[in-house]
Amino acid sequence: MARARKKAVALESLDGRIYKPLSEAKDAFLSHCKSEGLQDSTYRKYRNSIDKLHKFCEGRGIEMVNELSIDELDAFRASRKLKAITSSKELQLIRQFCGYCKDRHWMDENAAKNIKAPKNIKPNDVEPFSPLEVSEIIRACDTFGQGPYERLRSRAMILTLRYTALRIGDVAMLEPARISWNGKRWKIFLRTEKNGKMIFLSIPDQMKVALDAVPLPRGVDKESKYYFWNGISSARSMKKMVDKTLRAVFKKSGVQRAHAHRFRHTLATEMLAQRATFEEVADVLGNTPEVVREHYAKWSPARQERIDEIMELVYPHASYTDEPKKAMVN
Repeated sequence: MARARKKAVALESLDGRIYKPLSEAKDAFLSHCKSEGLQDSTYRKYRNSIDKLHKFCEGRGIEMVNELSIDELDAFRASRKLKAITSSKELQLIRQFCGYCKDRHWMDENAAKNIKAPKNIKPNDVEPFSPLEVSEIIRACDTFGQGPYERLRSRAMILTLRYTALRIGDVAMLEPARISWNGKRWKIFLRTEKNGKMIFLSIPDQMKVALDAVPLPRGVDKESKYYFWNGISSARSMKKMVDKTLRAVFKKSGVQRAHAHRFRHTLATEMLAQRATFEEVADVLGNTPEVVREHYAKWSPARQERIDEIMELVYPHASYTDEPKKAMVN
């Protein structure tokens, strides 16, 4: 009865504000996110976090969205027991949700804005594949699965990851129409799933031959618009199938800690070793230069050489030699 009276008072408030039940605010926010065209994987992450916040609030008797205070949000975040980087990302989402509610006058202030994010978060260590590991993974495709259908498809998937650093979703939806001959070499037209950036990237004959050898997807009789997807099953189930295939190949190869994202690390570090700029690597990966700099800065010899040159200009009278000398102690 006490909770019912509190809810009635909020709904009948005379201050002109609209007090929204948390369940309705959650549904409205998620519908808004879907209308913004978020990728399915991103939307599911949003829904998962907001659903957990709603369930936590139900357990504490919080029904109206304007009852979300800093203390309640702090308690929720403490209950999640997430790693610092994951907790920081979830806090950004909670701020977004509260901001959405505040803009619609469903709550007085965005309480999440006053919560400080974890500091000194170190990015995950980048671990590219070695040439030997890449060879082992490609070789595993020849013995993977039950026959040529699985083996030819897996080999084409692995080589596509190797030479383009596409994400799994982009590989699953790859179309033959995206590959063309410019008179000198084969090129693939990329519009990444993550940010939609466009770029033409040269690919080796080895990858083109592997893609041409891919058998028609099951369920397709004559011609397919895609290399791996039959266009009948859902895009989500196709991405899951590609992920499952890759995991099986990695396990077959025996390469430790192998996963598809490491091909992105491998191409990025190889490009930087050839003096590519952070902007050029970002164009290929479909990231921002800031993200590339954060994760791959130590792999750029050009950057390190430039820093060395600057330091020599700052301290022109200091000694910079090729051979280390023993320290002189008086």
